[in-house]
Amino acid sequence: MSNEDKQTRLTSAEISNLWSTYINDSLVVCVLSHFLETAEDEEVRPLLQETIKVASSHLRVLEELYQQEGISVPKAFPVDEHVNLNAPRLFSDIFYLEYIHHMSKFGLSSHASAIAISSRNDIRQMFESFIGDGIGLNKKVTDLMKSKGVYIRPPYMNYPKQVDFVEKQNFLTGWFGKRRPLLGMEVSHLYITSLHNEIGKSTLLGFAQVAKDKELKSYFMRGADLCSKILNQTHDVFQDSNVPASMTWDSNVSDSTEAPYSEQLMLFLVSSLSLLGISAYGIALSMSIRHDLGGLYSSFIYRATAYAEDGANLLIERGWLEQPPGFLDRDAIIKGS
Repeated sequence: MSNEDKQTRLTSAEISNLWSTYINDSLVVCVLSHFLETAEDEEVRPLLQETIKVASSHLRVLEELYQQEGISVPKAFPVDEHVNLNAPRLFSDIFYLEYIHHMSKFGLSSHASAIAISSRNDIRQMFESFIGDGIGLNKKVTDLMKSKGVYIRPPYMNYPKQVDFVEKQNFLTGWFGKRRPLLGMEVSHLYITSLHNEIGKSTLLGFAQVAKDKELKSYFMRGADLCSKILNQTHDVFQDSNVPASMTWDSNVSDSTEAPYSEQLMLFLVSSLSLLGISAYGIALSMSIRHDLGGLYSSFIYRATAYAEDGANLLIERGWLEQPPGFLDRDAIIKGS
């Protein structure tokens, strides 16, 4: 750490990104610890071990930084409190790969975002090293999925042979009449939406299967139904444009009814996936030019936001939601004094 960094306090953006990174890496260690305990494929196990090692190293780096800055370390999710390593497998080895692939992509985008709004050089360098870890894991899991024939590529399209310019306003339409073919970037975001909801649906079905709390079981089933409806709508768009849709992952859920994770962890993980979905829909909305796609993503955001809010309320009611770092409530301090 440079003298300048030692003399400069962390900004609110830096503190917030440190906290969310710590929580997310803690979740990764918990979830993958049970994956590793139950994995059967000898090619999958080393990748699980490496991912846990990377996430654990991130936690140690963050804990040292917290200690240097005099900031309390988040409680997050200790493995011994939230993971039942003796529980039978809930998901398949293929799902384990898809989960690592999904989380590595999220890590790349979140760490890049953290660099963009970090001021101190040591924080920027830390997130740069985290991105390097994410790139390495993403490459390894992608290569392994390709070798096993389970990697889902985005749809292919014809190569552009000439430069064209838009000449008619119906390029934007989509509600009525003949719709123009989808653009490559529109298909890309529909593809991402499908993959996110496929892994979300499998996760929710598995959690609903093992949850003992009837309210949580109902909440997880409602989420699985929401994912199914979003998948059907995106597949309908693909079909209308004669674009092949991605496969499903439903078969990756076992018949186990013993929970490998605490209900607090399962509910928090589902809430996190919901927020990731909302963020992805927002990006897709901004990149989709056809009006009907804008309306589609707006409806996805509305439904996912309502679902995420209900999940947050369930966490709060049970005293399970660790509060993120925030500014002081000056009114409360003044009234208290």
